[in-house]
Amino acid sequence: MEAPSEPSDPVAADSTDSIDPILTERVRTSRLLGADPAMVLHGGGNTSAKGEYVDLLGKRRACIWIKGSGWDLATIEAPGLPACDLEQLRALRVLEELSDEDMVREVRRTLLDPTSPTPSVEALLHAFLPHRFVDHSHADAILALSDREGGEELCREVFGDRVAYLPFVMPGFPLAKAVAAVVEEQPHVEGVLLHKHGLFTFGGSGEQSLQRHFEFVAMATERYEKERVALLTTEESAVANMRCWRASQVTPVLRGALAGDGRFVLETRAAAWIVAALEGDGVAEIMQSAPLTPDHSLRTKNQPCWLELPAHADRDPERADSGADGQALAVQQAVQTAVATYAKDYRAYFERGCASRGPRTALDPMPRVFYLRGYGLIGVGANAKAAAIAADLAEHTLLTKVASQQLGAFEGLSEMDLFDMEYWSLEQAKLGKAKAPELQGKVAVITGGGGAIGEGIARVLLDAGAAVALLDLELSLADDAAQRLGGAVMAVAANVTCADSMAAAMDQICERFGGMDIVVPNAGLAHVASLEELQLEDWQRLIDVNQTGVLLTIQAAAKVLRCQGAGGSVVLVSSKNVLAPGANFGAYSASKAGAHQLAKIAALELAEHGIHVNMVCPDAVFRCGDNPSGLWAEVGPDRAKSRGLSSAELEDFYQQRNLLKAEVTAEDVGRAVLFFAANRTPTTGAVLPVDGGVPGAFPR
Repeated sequence: MEAPSEPSDPVAADSTDSIDPILTERVRTSRLLGADPAMVLHGGGNTSAKGEYVDLLGKRRACIWIKGSGWDLATIEAPGLPACDLEQLRALRVLEELSDEDMVREVRRTLLDPTSPTPSVEALLHAFLPHRFVDHSHADAILALSDREGGEELCREVFGDRVAYLPFVMPGFPLAKAVAAVVEEQPHVEGVLLHKHGLFTFGGSGEQSLQRHFEFVAMATERYEKERVALLTTEESAVANMRCWRASQVTPVLRGALAGDGRFVLETRAAAWIVAALEGDGVAEIMQSAPLTPDHSLRTKNQPCWLELPAHADRDPERADSGADGQALAVQQAVQTAVATYAKDYRAYFERGCASRGPRTALDPMPRVFYLRGYGLIGVGANAKAAAIAADLAEHTLLTKVASQQLGAFEGLSEMDLFDMEYWSLEQAKLGKAKAPELQGKVAVITGGGGAIGEGIARVLLDAGAAVALLDLELSLADDAAQRLGGAVMAVAANVTCADSMAAAMDQICERFGGMDIVVPNAGLAHVASLEELQLEDWQRLIDVNQTGVLLTIQAAAKVLRCQGAGGSVVLVSSKNVLAPGANFGAYSASKAGAHQLAKIAALELAEHGIHVNMVCPDAVFRCGDNPSGLWAEVGPDRAKSRGLSSAELEDFYQQRNLLKAEVTAEDVGRAVLFFAANRTPTTGAVLPVDGGVPGAFPR
């Protein structure tokens, strides 16, 4: 057993001039552990280090820095390792039992800074160990050996007596005492393997503990490395005919089937190795089993949903046309049957759990992971981040289970152990505490997304909880806007004047987010010329983008919305010029008026599908933050000239001409779109001016 070495020049806890070198070392090595997703995924795992601090009375006291809730080891910083009084934590070991709620409260009581994040639920485990540094992960390779019949014997064969072995114990006080006891009984060990859970290693330095962790994981990986590498290096050519469905043919149907319990975002993963792995013999049975580690059940539920799509002639996605009624109906029936069966089985599992463990608050019964032969895997979440996390965990689970088949039959945790984790009292206590964002689970598609108005709309919808796809002819503009926005935003190259381009864009959106709920036709061009001087090619150019582009956008999006069968909202960015056209602006005003009329007709035609269609009519918007309006950069000088103004006077002119003397911003347009997109009222076919009040543009 290793005792902590003497700390060098410890720094007072309230010092802002420097960070304790032990904590610096812990941050560095924690990031190295967290950098490998095969060891630590999405907040999983934890690390700690022990040292000293000087209290206000000048007394030196032992402390422990332990990973805080909500921090990711890959990017952790010093504040993510809150300090606790070590002796206070260790004093709790004398208790015979301690509930999870009492444990969390007592651990928080030991925080040196009460504003720090709540320490890991395994804080006591780290504190009870005598070692200076402790590392914990749910490494795939460790679980590959442990999660099977005879797993302990296999692990003993690989690691010998270098680690202690413990059967699964629910995280919390009992696990902390069990780990401390087994290490005291075997003081020579370098780590503890918690079967079907993960690995702990420890050492006198951060580097020693980390390298032990890496070594044990490498030893485990070696047992199935050849199979793992072979699977990962599957050639695209080897699976060219295996993937027989496109995202737009599958995920909208899935979103519709899931929509009864709220809106979900879906993320597809279809790398060659994933498609190949799902074709293997017996894979369906292997994958319909417990997760690799119980921590995953909080993100993926206790089981995934295996979905067999109907076969298609030639297994060719181009021939499996979503417009073919027979094929579409077959997919719909397969999806609805699979989801309904999963939900029924999940409710039965919940009832069994309550009968065994006592009453709990039920979670929604919808799957968080789908495996689809001939397609790929899909992660499901309440938002884009949750969907991506579920997809990541599903990827690692598929790779680990399939590549390690030769080690023996997979054997995960029992159903009730998984129920204990999924319905853990600490997790149940979180339910209902946070109000969901208004657009949580919804996906918005914005054409002209790289422009000023597009970015402003995206920012408002993103802040309201939506995932956002920015479509633009110039992908670089959409990319730049996406970078500025951050979060759940994707950029897609799309030409609104080309039906094939729009269909391809819809497919990309379905691959990334599963479908859409809000469609904002916003792409537009302008041109200044009198009718007498207007060139036919300029007229046609504006008609193509401003009018035909709206038609093609609505056509492409309506296919997805109808496929989902869960309603939706189309909000056209029309123009003040529809109601109050301007001289020398004929091509723009007429093309926008045509689009405006198309939206009204769409409202008539799509209402039976629960799809609302409304229009917002902004006046001039010149920028969104640092993103200038390309339209006004092009036509602004001519518009100013036509009004006898200098370019510098143009913005003020537009502001002063409205009744409220208001600057119309891109975010103002976004808030108008949000009103309709959120379906705050049962409204369709409506027009909302966003112009500060231009009397000539009053709707009538």
